[in-house]
Amino acid sequence: MSSDETYEDISLEAARWLVSLEENPDDQKLKDGFERWLSEDPTHREAWAATSGIYDLMGPLFAKKGYSSSRQSCKSGWRHRSVSKRILYGAPIALAAAVASFMLVPDYYYRLTADYSTGKAQQMTVKLADGSEVSLAPKSAMNVVFRREGGREIHLLRGEGFFKVSHNPERPFRVTAGEISVTDIGTEFDVQVSHKSSTVAVKSGEVHVDGDNHLSTNLHSGQRIERRGRGIMSTSHEDAENIGAWATSGQLVLEDSSFGDAVTQINPYYNGKIFVANRHLSVGKVTGVYNLSTPESALKAMADTQGAKLYHITPWIIVVSY
Repeated sequence: MSSDETYEDISLEAARWLVSLEENPDDQKLKDGFERWLSEDPTHREAWAATSGIYDLMGPLFAKKGYSSSRQSCKSGWRHRSVSKRILYGAPIALAAAVASFMLVPDYYYRLTADYSTGKAQQMTVKLADGSEVSLAPKSAMNVVFRREGGREIHLLRGEGFFKVSHNPERPFRVTAGEISVTDIGTEFDVQVSHKSSTVAVKSGEVHVDGDNHLSTNLHSGQRIERRGRGIMSTSHEDAENIGAWATSGQLVLEDSSFGDAVTQINPYYNGKIFVANRHLSVGKVTGVYNLSTPESALKAMADTQGAKLYHITPWIIVVSY
């Protein structure tokens, strides 16, 4: 597993392989590519062994789409050879428990190790001792380090936080997120962190951002900076009113966003897991304002713009496909 991958990423890739192989059971080039992916890393094989069990729960979807012939092909062909011990096969209840555990284990970890954390479809507003306020998005966690004399530090461990800072030049307020550090200069700002990137966007006021590769810059209202893997930086401008809209108005504001990115942003607000089955669906563009309090309705509205549909595999698994 590379440093830029998580087990969740690999599981999602396994799910994509499953759908592609179902849709193209006679594509030898696709099968060869799958076998190469499977052999690249033991984690790939582990994720496939678990994720392929979702096939049993996806039966109604394939039946609707007319894949009965490929289903038999999968059972008797490459699929049986690739996963010799299909422990989860034919055990949807056990699989459901496994999927639920897969989604919840990271949340339990952060509940035990972080000062504040949120799980799927949970948000939290924290009033800090200095009068500052932090809103945590779903699947987020942070630690707070306030010294009686000196600086105030927040370590955003995962997810997203919207900060309203009580400015005090004698006690700098600093947020670290991945490879970047954000110092308040009297402002409201949003910070996101994942294993792939760290992002800062300023709603009002000004912040100073430090990071690797000699990053040192000030950001003002409406400015955003993103640091991706290997120190790649990008900057952009946007309507300041849209920054932190998830915290201030419960809305997801998208402007020419890829459908895949849009699903990534709405996924934490859905109390389950959303899979995009088609790779070319992920690159479609989405623009609009969506209500995060009803994530499934928002997802459907986004899918409608792409001519796609939602398939409910279980109460907590949705597959988006044409």
